[in-house]
Amino acid sequence: MHKLVAVISLVSVLFSMAPAKAGPTEDAAAVRAQWEQVYNSGDADKFSALYTKDSLLFGSTAQLFVGTEGARTYFTKLPPGIKAKMGDQQAIAVGPNVLLSSGFADFTLKDGTVLPFRLTFAMVKVDGQWLIAQHHGSPMPK
Repeated sequence: MHKLVAVISLVSVLFSMAPAKAGPTEDAAAVRAQWEQVYNSGDADKFSALYTKDSLLFGSTAQLFVGTEGARTYFTKLPPGIKAKMGDQQAIAVGPNVLLSSGFADFTLKDGTVLPFRLTFAMVKVDGQWLIAQHHGSPMPK
């Protein structure tokens, strides 16, 4: 009988526990991993779907690209065959639906040249999905 009570007690404790939630670092890392995967796929539509409809994107060119169409345009202007690899990053939550993430990424050109960059994303949660609202990339200083 004591074993049955112990099992029932354990089961009720387990069911009463709230599920673990990811923190800002984990959420930002997931967005960055998805961004890397989509970037490397070469699919401009999937790339632009990672951005909000009014996003701002400063990438590796001088032009500011706005919105999902701007993200698509930016992506299609890149030389083909570039691959991205995300590096270390830090993230903070500035609200329940806003994350800021700054970190590093290496971009490898078709000829094997590696371009180290700094990337900063501001992410917002829209309908339960994290999207990039602001993206800034700049080459690492020498």
